[in-house]
Amino acid sequence: MSRPRNRSNLVLPDNLYRKEDKRLDKIYYAYRDPRTGKMHGLGKDRELAIADAKALNATIYTSIKADKLLAITAQESTSPKFITVIKKHMELCESRKLAENTMRSKKSAVKAWESLLGADTPIGNITVRNIVEALSTYEDRPRMAQSMRSAGIDIWKDAMQEGWVTDNIPLKTRSTSVEVMRSRLTLDDYNKIRETALTMRDKWIVRAMELALVTAQRREDVASMEFRQSGDSSAWIDGNSLCVIQHKTKNRVRIPTDIGVNGLTIAGVVKSCRDSVLSKWIIHHSRNGNLSSPGDQVWRDTITRRFADARDLAGVKGEEGKQPPTFHEIRSLAIRLYAEAYGAEFAQLIAGHKDAAMTAVYRDVRGSEWVEVKAG
Repeated sequence: MSRPRNRSNLVLPDNLYRKEDKRLDKIYYAYRDPRTGKMHGLGKDRELAIADAKALNATIYTSIKADKLLAITAQESTSPKFITVIKKHMELCESRKLAENTMRSKKSAVKAWESLLGADTPIGNITVRNIVEALSTYEDRPRMAQSMRSAGIDIWKDAMQEGWVTDNIPLKTRSTSVEVMRSRLTLDDYNKIRETALTMRDKWIVRAMELALVTAQRREDVASMEFRQSGDSSAWIDGNSLCVIQHKTKNRVRIPTDIGVNGLTIAGVVKSCRDSVLSKWIIHHSRNGNLSSPGDQVWRDTITRRFADARDLAGVKGEEGKQPPTFHEIRSLAIRLYAEAYGAEFAQLIAGHKDAAMTAVYRDVRGSEWVEVKAG
């Protein structure tokens, strides 16, 4: 860093200095080249020295800007095309063995980004403004804008790790605030839906609801639970534990079967799922259907539909202006119940969340329940 200019030089143009030769009692001027730091004499005429310094500054600074622009352009032109970046990103996503639904969403978002930014555009040429303009096409669909921004952040994160970019520019854009339109499921509404489900022909929906509540697992994990481990099991009973390799995150959770909530335990619910039908699946069909036979696995979408049927029959509509709760909301209810009974850390562990922030999202009742104030 150059030393500060003395007071006599402050009124002079940049890089021009006033020098005093005390031996000869003369004043002269010198110009410091900002590129090299070398000094060049400009004589004793002050006005002429000022004019020369201004001309030199204009020429040198223009040259410096041109060199920088050339360097930036050269760097950008050698950066890979966007299509190369997103192909690499999808390869990495495949290697991470993400859940089927997650991969489907990734593919959709990547295709949209390719269309918005151009497959042949070098990633080094894409600016924050380009990202902002792309996201603005979803301004009437805030949830989609939120999803696209998140997908963009993931793409650039992988690009940074490949050394193709040095900055995650989608991360610099404004995050979209989205109001969740699905109602939370209260314990009272859960019990009401369960009572109605007991009157339905497919009794397995009751067991599926109970299993989701006592295990705090997702719909696809509940549908995949087996009485014992087989070759390709993802969730099974092992002695006094329930082992779950979660479909969405691949997190591994081992849960003791003697715990539970709402008067139920995992062991008790699993026992109630055993009937006269021989099946490896804990949640299984017990009668012939259009596309199913007794003992067959109940598919996750079928669980969703039957829960919705029971919910509607029970007259549970959720909060005003919002969508009624879905089967997935049982997981949020379970996490809240476990947090109340055993603490937030336990709730995080049984949910299989890697950080407390995600558990907090599920524990948020979104105003659907009263907060009980207790003394002592």
